[in-house]
Order: sequence, then C-alpha cells, then structure tokens
Amino acid sequence: MENATSLPSLRLDAEMVGARHCYDAWRETVRCVYDVNPLNDGTSTTERLEAWLLDNLIFSETAFSEQTFAHNARHAEDSNYLTLQIYKSGGSKGVFGNRDWQMEPGEVHIYDFSREFHSVAQNSVVAGVTLPHSAIGYDPGKHPAHMSYGANSPIGQLLKNAVFLMQKQAPDVKPDEAPELARVFCGMLSGLILPQTEERDTKATKSRAERHADMRAYLERNLGDPTLGIEHLLRTFAVSRPAIYRDFADVGGVAAYINKRRLDRAFHQLLSASAKATRVKDVANQLGFQDPAYFSRLFRQRFGISPVGALNSRGISTPYASQGDASDNQFAVRDLSNWFNTI
Repeated sequence: MENATSLPSLRLDAEMVGARHCYDAWRETVRCVYDVNPLNDGTSTTERLEAWLLDNLIFSETAFSEQTFAHNARHAEDSNYLTLQIYKSGGSKGVFGNRDWQMEPGEVHIYDFSREFHSVAQNSVVAGVTLPHSAIGYDPGKHPAHMSYGANSPIGQLLKNAVFLMQKQAPDVKPDEAPELARVFCGMLSGLILPQTEERDTKATKSRAERHADMRAYLERNLGDPTLGIEHLLRTFAVSRPAIYRDFADVGGVAAYINKRRLDRAFHQLLSASAKATRVKDVANQLGFQDPAYFSRLFRQRFGISPVGALNSRGISTPYASQGDASDNQFAVRDLSNWFNTI
C-alpha cells in the first residue's frame, strides 16, 4: 500500500475486498465520519475510495452509489477539521443546520465537520481534501459553517485546479516534500476564503441580524404548532409586517421558511430514528403536518426521497469487520480512522 519513499495512502474497491463485501467495507471504512445507508435494494459494488495523507491533509477521491450520509453528534464531537469537496459527477442535497444543502458537479464546497448534517446523494464521484481548522486559521465561532464557490467562478476554478493537480501528483510526492506542499496549499486556501467571509460578516448590521436570529429561533421552538405563521411573529415581536416580509424574502417568505425547517427537522429525525420504533405519520404530526400525503409530497420534492425511504435507509447490514474472508483488507478501516484522529 505504501513505502518509505511515498506518501501514506490507502485504496478500497471491489477488486480489493471482493464484490460481495464492497458496500459493507465502504460503510465500515467511512463510519468514523459518516453513517451511510444505501437507497437501492441490491448490494452495490461501485463504492471506491483512494486517499493520500499529505502531512496533516487528507486528499481523496471517492465513488459511491445512491445513499444517505449522516454526520451525527458522535462524528461532530471534537472534529476540528474542514472538508473541501468537488463533485465530479452526481450530486447531493440535504440539510446543514438550518440551511439547505445541495452540491452540483463542478462546484466547490467547504464545510465544517464539527457541525451535524445529513444528505441524500446520487451515484457520484467526489474529489476531496480534509484539513484541520488550525491549518488555515478557521474559527467555528467566527467563520461560516459552509462555504461554496460556483463551478465557473474564479475562486472555484482556482481551487479545483489546485485540488486536481495535488491528487495527480500525490503518488509521486516524497514524504519530506509533504510539509511544504501542505503549507503552500493551506496558505492559498486561507488567503482565498477567510478574508471574504470576514468581510461579509462585517457588512451585516447588528440590529437586523439579531432580530433575524430571534425570529428564526422563535419559529424553531414552535415548529410543532400547525397554526405557526407570520401572525405569531407580529404578536411576539415589535416589528411591522413589511419588515418581516423583507427579513424572510431571501427564503421565500415566512410560510416557505417554516415548511423548510419542518422538513429539515423531519429529515434529521427519520435518518436518526429506529425504523421499528418510528412511524412517518407520527414524525409529520409532531412537526405540524396534519396531512401525511402533503408532507410526503413536500419531503420528496425537497430531498429526492420519500419519508419512508429515509426511515428505511437506517437498516444496518452485516458489518464488514465480521466478514472473515475479507479480514486481510482491514487496513483501510484502520488507517482512515487513524488519519482522522491525528489531523
């Protein structure tokens, strides 16, 4: 897998672990950062992972079938690192905190692994880099949890070119070259993204931002009330109807925001629930949806999967570690987890 003259690396695919173990091997290898579950009935053999450890950065390329990804509280705890991802093909959508989560081919997304998020992915190929917060001076309390750059934007193109070049060169990089390459890459990333995020933060007026946050927090606390709407905000906050319209214009209005947050909360609950102990109807009712059919239609429109499909995707197959004839390939499981523990 590696030698003294090359970077630490790992590879996992159907050829190495056997076709019938491929998905279980993939699930077990990435569970240090994600809980993953397939969306199809068959056993996928397309899962693939190749990664290189460049000083304290992990460069990777992964391929996977349709599935759900859940980065839960146990993954987020003490996860003081960021991930940069570029979908070469496919895509994903879901929720990150109280924001929409959607990735299209060619876009560059950078997000904080110390936060929880859930997504549904298509058949995809993804290039990625994982790096410590400290490597670029990222502060979770100051900088955005999620940053994105368009496929054709100057920053997006520069980041893509840098990541793809590093991936191409990784097999030939010598260990003594890794620290300087990592320093240069992180310096470029820090110089490109942090000044922009800081500038955006200072442009927001404090009073409006605080009112904005207070109203959203109120809605979050009352999502289970089926009558929740703009009238509640008018009664609770000393603000005019036009002001509320302006505050929620960027999310399609108060009603649209409430529906999105209810659906996002349902998405989290269904992906985190036990299929045997949870009913979709109960989750819908708890979040203010009185018509299950309406809830299901909105849920599928938002996430590309039915509520039942999200709940059933929690089913766990036989762990890869228990597959005796695949035990020689446990290095991928061990090494990736160790890498994440050391960056």
